[in-house]
Amino acid sequence: MRRAGIRFLSGLIRLFSGLQIKDCTSGYRAVNKTLTEAFSKHYPLDYPEPESLVEIAKSGFRCIEVPVRMFERSGGTSSIRAWRSVYYMIKVSLAIAIAGTGTRKGVR
Repeated sequence: MRRAGIRFLSGLIRLFSGLQIKDCTSGYRAVNKTLTEAFSKHYPLDYPEPESLVEIAKSGFRCIEVPVRMFERSGGTSSIRAWRSVYYMIKVSLAIAIAGTGTRKGVR
């Protein structure tokens, strides 16, 4: 289900920004000084990873995906479960659409 959700959100990101990212839920970022300053003034709340990608692309910043080696969780549990995953998908989908249509001020 997680992989299907990632594919769905990646598709929305591509639709609204033209950006093709395989894992839009990774919070791992490397940004330059300009984008760091922009994010210090505004960064999406709750689950910011997918929404911030759209805002980066729509604001004219360059964004590339670099493969990294990830390890399986060795402890703890995911914060996204059952009904919370439904809430997450609805909330993030709407956030991507709003960021993609430019109806709210994002990173600039």
